[in-house]
Amino acid sequence: MSAARASEGVLLRFGRFVVRRRRHIQAVAGLLLVLGAFGTMNVKVNYDLLSYLPKDLPSVEGYRILTEDFSLGNTAQVMIAGADDAQVEAIAKEIEAIDGVKAVHWVTDLAPIEQPREFLDPNLARNYYAGDATLLQVSFAHAQNDPRTERAVRELRSVLAGHDAAMTGTQQVELSEVMARDRIRIAIAVLVLVTIVLLLTVPSIVIPVLFVATIAASVFVNLGLSFYLGQEISYLTGVIVFAVQFAVTMDYALFLYHRFEEERRRLPEDEAMAVATAATFKSIVSAAATTIAGFLALTVMHLGFGKDMGLALARGVPLAMIAVVTLLPGLLIDFRPLIERVQHRAPRFDFSPLGEAVARHAWTILVVAAIAGVVAWNGYAHVKLSYDLDQGLPKDLPSVVANDRIAKTFGRESSAYLIVEDAEDLAALDGLAKRLGAVPGVKRVFAYTSLVDPRLPGEFVPASAREAFFSQGRTYLALDLAYGLDDTARLDETLAAIRSTAAETWPRPTYLTGQVVLMRDMERVSQGDADRINLLSIAAIFLIVALTFRSLAVPIALVGCIELAIVANQAFEALSGGTMIFVAALAIGAIQLGATVDYAILLTTRYEEELAKTGDRIRSIHTSVAESSQSILVSASVMFAATVSLAFLSRVGIVSKLAELLARGAVTSFAVILLVLPAVLVVGQPLYERLSIGWPKHVKRGR
Repeated sequence: MSAARASEGVLLRFGRFVVRRRRHIQAVAGLLLVLGAFGTMNVKVNYDLLSYLPKDLPSVEGYRILTEDFSLGNTAQVMIAGADDAQVEAIAKEIEAIDGVKAVHWVTDLAPIEQPREFLDPNLARNYYAGDATLLQVSFAHAQNDPRTERAVRELRSVLAGHDAAMTGTQQVELSEVMARDRIRIAIAVLVLVTIVLLLTVPSIVIPVLFVATIAASVFVNLGLSFYLGQEISYLTGVIVFAVQFAVTMDYALFLYHRFEEERRRLPEDEAMAVATAATFKSIVSAAATTIAGFLALTVMHLGFGKDMGLALARGVPLAMIAVVTLLPGLLIDFRPLIERVQHRAPRFDFSPLGEAVARHAWTILVVAAIAGVVAWNGYAHVKLSYDLDQGLPKDLPSVVANDRIAKTFGRESSAYLIVEDAEDLAALDGLAKRLGAVPGVKRVFAYTSLVDPRLPGEFVPASAREAFFSQGRTYLALDLAYGLDDTARLDETLAAIRSTAAETWPRPTYLTGQVVLMRDMERVSQGDADRINLLSIAAIFLIVALTFRSLAVPIALVGCIELAIVANQAFEALSGGTMIFVAALAIGAIQLGATVDYAILLTTRYEEELAKTGDRIRSIHTSVAESSQSILVSASVMFAATVSLAFLSRVGIVSKLAELLARGAVTSFAVILLVLPAVLVVGQPLYERLSIGWPKHVKRGR
């Protein structure tokens, strides 16, 4: 018995087992669904993308020191307007009493509250007072995404409710609240839109519901696995995996259903399903391989959330595949009576004229595609990327509104911290502060020596003042900067000058950190990631397609067409004058390639089959487009429906932009595969014959 025949026998026995034991499988699936849903609801979600920076960066190490030694990393800034010092002190004491608040820092750390403001050191006064506004710094005892911090923030809001106050620094907590509200309505929208799309392609309303239920079960198991494995996922991963897993694996359910209907015409129902399950398993394994390869390419991203997202997306594909070949067969059999009672006519779109037109005008289409490719590449090369994560937050987020108000009141565009080791030499520290104050772009430096004469003996300095600035032999200098992320050129010059000045002035280690520094490091670290991810995904998928078709030329055609669609998709941002958040730019190439290369494989496989029958490339491509277009349309429509919901309903810019790119990517890939790939296959036929093993030949026919 040949290996191929033995494999078919094993798969057929597996199909019969699935049909015979469908009740047991449904019971196990139900248990896994409950466990998966519980895990999904309880998995730890990280809303701080900056935490995914490499841990060995000086800015990341500095931020750790700032948080652990000085309680300045995980903080909220609270501005209270129209209150005197006694009222502010009373509010500060209320805040300090909140469970989860570590400390409240303001002028009382360095001067007695009884001291009139006009007698305060000007540097100290500027740090805490502006007009009738007073600034407090609230340090939390736990991480921002810790439930205890979330409760503390809610209590803090209630304390401030009766005052003219603004609070910033709580973006992660507020983002988690926004995402929690959005998640349910987005999930409902995805399920409804995908079901509607499927209703246009299958003749019963019950079938799409079974499809959606099957894939949804695999999604919950996938996301829930992160909880049971003790993994933390980024908030991006949670929403993108939910939509994309539906988008790229719904085809598997359609393959099974259509093959079942085909086999049912000649076999009893149970045997027809067993045969369909065996045949479907073989079909979807090759399709899944290319998708998994594209998703795994995300794991080479230097930023940690790339690995997080890539692994979750890649893991979801085999889980969906298993759900389709184990759970769905039994559901289709058990619900067969209801399926037949609730039926409607499914429209069928005729793409025959398109197939004939493309086949007859292949060279013209290629010339137009080449011109469009040049225009798209030019636009792609000029896409503007944004690395300001705050721009992706809803504009009406309370902390975003408060941040703008505080920045205007205190005249701060952005701020940074310089951590210095071995800070016992106060004279040298004072010299460093003065040199940093002279750096262009630094508006003000606030350090221990800004308040205390370095010549004053330590025993004459209040312990609270010294403890506020020194810990573990380290101290920090707070720097107000004149430039923000909207003026990156001058901001980078200022940050470089600060680092240079610190290195020249202070012989011991220093760490420049703060949100603006971390965001600039995020851009530097991610440089080249998009190219690396795209090259790896292209290479992996090229290899899989080459092995599938036993050809060196065919994968060039297929991958090249999808890459044209990817470039055109991103070029739209430049042509429309928009700015793309860098996270979307990093992820879209691998996801779109992995998710839509199946369209190209489906069309090419059908062309190869038709060419082997007829030997006529024109007739073959005509038939291939006519017969494959319906399936490709359904796949692209499901992907569009699943992702467009995110694009319109999510209030978080990073999520909505990536979803918008994925939705538009489904459309561009669909258009390129039906318009450009057929022309490439027709024109490139001689090349495929020479650079492939067993590729059918075009037979020239006389008139």
